[in-house]
Amino acid sequence: MRVVGRRGLLAAVAVVVALVVACTAAVAAGVWTDPGSDSGSDAATSPATGETSQSADAGADGYRFLSSPDFMNADVADLSGLPGFRRGTPNSWNRSYARAVRTVMDGFAAERPDDVLVAGDLVNGHWGDKPSRVFGPTDTARQKRQAISRAARAYYPAWRRLFAQRDLDVHVAVGDHEIGDNDWRGSARKDAKRRNVTHFKREFARYGLRPGRYSDRPEGPARSTAYATRLSPEVQLVTVDVFRRTGNDVLPELDSQQLRWLDGVLARAEADDVDWIIVQGHTPVLGPVRTTSSSGLMYRGGARSAFWRTLVRHDVDLYLSGEVHDITARREGGVTQISHGGIFTHANRRGRGGTNYLVGQVDGDELALTSRRFLVESSRTGRRLWQATGKGRPPLSKRFDPVPALVGRMTLTSDGRVLQRSGVLDEYVPSRG
Repeated sequence: MRVVGRRGLLAAVAVVVALVVACTAAVAAGVWTDPGSDSGSDAATSPATGETSQSADAGADGYRFLSSPDFMNADVADLSGLPGFRRGTPNSWNRSYARAVRTVMDGFAAERPDDVLVAGDLVNGHWGDKPSRVFGPTDTARQKRQAISRAARAYYPAWRRLFAQRDLDVHVAVGDHEIGDNDWRGSARKDAKRRNVTHFKREFARYGLRPGRYSDRPEGPARSTAYATRLSPEVQLVTVDVFRRTGNDVLPELDSQQLRWLDGVLARAEADDVDWIIVQGHTPVLGPVRTTSSSGLMYRGGARSAFWRTLVRHDVDLYLSGEVHDITARREGGVTQISHGGIFTHANRRGRGGTNYLVGQVDGDELALTSRRFLVESSRTGRRLWQATGKGRPPLSKRFDPVPALVGRMTLTSDGRVLQRSGVLDEYVPSRG
């Protein structure tokens, strides 16, 4: 159980004893090497760590989650079943994407998680920008809202079915692409997106979340998009909405009512002696972090923000974020932030992007974190998959290596310490120049 204060004498003694026992056993058994180091064709060597990747550890006891923000960060779904779809109507689906989606989803399922967390950017979300044969005209404000609703009704249920078909329970947060993509001021198109933020969020809650599933929610503008739930008796999840609309902008921060609610949820989790507290939101708070094909949107105020101070005050263990399409682990005030995830449809010249994910294995007082990346190849023909807008259309074909490379490890203790870090989860030192 979580020790109140975390740094008390009894906790320190317990940790020392546990470490001595664990180290003695590990040396005797020789288990400081990667568990897949003697694997055959089912393992792939990671260039970042020299370790190997396989799902043999997926059967371990305890609670297990998988996190992959920004999955997919694109409008990828078979639209041929929509009313009125005719031969020649644009479709954001083909055989190549069917194979690519199956490869990644089967990789997720092979990890055998109890829950899947996705901290935003399920879709591309540039809905209502331009007219299309699929979602209708966008000349008036009413037509824009109708186009947004039609797209949400098409893409979110298709996205969720990918997980339901594999019996994966998924918990999602709202990202900037769920509300049209940042930014939201400076032109008539951007202003229209800002005015429709509430409508975007309502459709996300209606089709992206399961209505009525979560009872613990804040009052105010984030009531439909933020929630808290116990994933297990010893694991508390809080999902926050980090997008606050103002009169002329959308700011990456919690509204005051949501912040008060968060404080209360975390206080109750502490009072219940919950061992592990996880918060997920779309934007990183601590910087700098690695970025790949990202605007680099960050939470307003960083470590000085009331949000981060609340996490620190309540001994939150892990903050999971997306947005940046790359992987970085940072710590401040005893709270670990892991920004990760990718762009399913894109990869840059270094092969970054695509999809990466984090597996968390809870066993008593330890949380073992493993980061893996699917290597991806895109077509170079210049042909593009259809999206609801001309902006950011992905390559027409994709291919993922079916064995994701192991690129980092990290182990946390329930009293707020780090036992090991490697690869991309090691301490990040930004390069100069």
